[in-house]
Amino acid sequence: MLSPRALAQLAARASVRPFSDGQFIQHQGDPGDSFWAVIEGNVLIGRYAEDGAFTAFGVMGPGDLFGELAFFTGVPRQVDAVASGPARLAAIDRPLLRSLMSADVGWAELLLRSLGRQLAVVLDMVDSGRRLSSAERLAQLLAAMAADSADGVTVRATQQQLADLLGVSRVTLGAAMRQLTGAGVVDCGYGQIRYHGSAAGKDSFI
Repeated sequence: MLSPRALAQLAARASVRPFSDGQFIQHQGDPGDSFWAVIEGNVLIGRYAEDGAFTAFGVMGPGDLFGELAFFTGVPRQVDAVASGPARLAAIDRPLLRSLMSADVGWAELLLRSLGRQLAVVLDMVDSGRRLSSAERLAQLLAAMAADSADGVTVRATQQQLADLLGVSRVTLGAAMRQLTGAGVVDCGYGQIRYHGSAAGKDSFI
């Protein structure tokens, strides 16, 4: 996630583009000539199947980066990205990235950290899908999303978005969420969840 300082550097140099709810930001197969920084709003990352079904892989919020893999490797985009509600994003191409890194070498560390975190989350999700219950998987996902949030606590995602991320039905997600709420792991509000983690007895629902 971009720090306030990095966001300020980016805003001073980049052209910020608005997107409406449901608008595509990138398509699978597009060339990766830039990557994206979310300035405001949320973005769903996933893939559309031929029958139109969408499998979500992640929800990006303000300060999050995505699209770095295609940008750095030269392979086509591997995922679709769709605005979830109104959103504003900045596209970072090579000239802009060089400008940012010239102003602050910390951008190199930031990008490596972002790529490493994405890989760690994917590996955890693959592993947890084999051995954990829905509630345990949800707790793990919320912990990762909260860690990436500005305050380290608040997850801005709907229950439908979370269900898509876990590959479960809305009913199954609702049951898992009630289990976590009852155990004091989370508090739910409209469009956001506050994750309390081990301080509230994260493992008490297992």
